[in-house]
Amino acid sequence: MLLLVWLFAQAADLPKFGQFKVSEIYRGKPAAPVLKTAGQRMFRTRIREAAEKGPNFAGHYAVAVWGCGSDCAQLNVIDVQSGEVYPGPFGGLPGGFTFFLGISIETAGFHHQVDSRLLVVNGCPGGENCGTHYFEWTGSGFRLLRRVQEAAGR
Repeated sequence: MLLLVWLFAQAADLPKFGQFKVSEIYRGKPAAPVLKTAGQRMFRTRIREAAEKGPNFAGHYAVAVWGCGSDCAQLNVIDVQSGEVYPGPFGGLPGGFTFFLGISIETAGFHHQVDSRLLVVNGCPGGENCGTHYFEWTGSGFRLLRRVQEAAGR
């Protein structure tokens, strides 16, 4: 019984999208991404396609995600107003985030909203520290708020 109460208390403390609301959502024409690194240029098509669709994260940013193997993905964030491209929370390009190593396939992946600065990532950065990671977008990078370790055997 105590374990159940503890689990509910932990879930109540987890960051929520509504706690990280943005005040405005950009509705203008997306700027072309400014590709500065070799890694960004290598994945220019994916980055450009994401930017062209407009914001899907934190008001005026587009999250670009693409595969880097059977259980791996990479992520960049593009400011659709300025074209600035930022690395994901687990490093620059190339570099990936393993989804299914120790994570149930039903919950793996990236979760974000256009009106929130919160990014929730389920997986294993660099194949380690599997679990659910809660990141806050600061405007120029990500700040890890919390990591909930994945239960063994899942």
